[in-house]
Amino acid sequence: MRILRPFAILLITMLFIGSASQKKAISCKEVVEYMLDSIQKVKTQSCSVKATERIGDHFLIAESYIKINVFPRKIYFHSPGKGVEMLWVQSTNNGNATVHSKSIPLLNFDLDPLGSIVRKDQHHTIFELGTTYIGSIIANTILKSPKDFDKHFTYGGTVKWDNKECYQIIMSFPEYKYIEYTTKKEETVTSIAQKLNTSDYKIRYKNDLSSYYGSIKEGKKLTIPIPYSNKVLLFIDKRTCIPIYVIVYDEEGLYESYEFKNIRINQPFKSDEFSKDFKGYGF
Repeated sequence: MRILRPFAILLITMLFIGSASQKKAISCKEVVEYMLDSIQKVKTQSCSVKATERIGDHFLIAESYIKINVFPRKIYFHSPGKGVEMLWVQSTNNGNATVHSKSIPLLNFDLDPLGSIVRKDQHHTIFELGTTYIGSIIANTILKSPKDFDKHFTYGGTVKWDNKECYQIIMSFPEYKYIEYTTKKEETVTSIAQKLNTSDYKIRYKNDLSSYYGSIKEGKKLTIPIPYSNKVLLFIDKRTCIPIYVIVYDEEGLYESYEFKNIRINQPFKSDEFSKDFKGYGF
């Protein structure tokens, strides 16, 4: 009996630890809730972004560096490959973005951030940079069909990416399809996409509106994808509960992907960091 007692204690301990670890296993809903809560708490963000986007029948890959102050909204965007820098600050410059290009080093341009020049060959606007937009897409998906959470969201376990332990969430939409939509007065592609929680770029592409960014004539019939895509993979950093890799698929395969690296969350910016005069900028 004395010999067996230590083994019995060890067995009980192992069973207790095993039971406790099972109780601690995280659920898919918990991961998504933690992620949405973490995104909501983001006040400032800076990171490097590698974007892969399908434009027409080919892919464009672009790397950039962004800084975002959530409120008041301030955005700095730098694309080293294109030699372009952009600044946008809420309630200034008549709503325009200040754009600097290395190809025209002595001039800055004030451009509409929702206009054709700034948005050419882009899936998203500068207002959709960072993790906030990803969070809004997911939150709206849940709000529209709260009872269908288990149908749309699956926990894929853990995965290591960019030397970080990540939760993997799989979003799938078997009901993904195209619908016919009749435009209302003064609607734009962007306002329709926001209302229906779908892809602005794909609406343009499917309806030959790739170079048009104004109001659409009332009563026009558009072909629109519902919802945004048929499958999304999210890699969510365990430490911050912020998505750091997003892969989006549609009926043709890969549609877009975004890799976020060197992320800094809620670190204060300098007072002049969203100014043309900030040291290191090319404006």
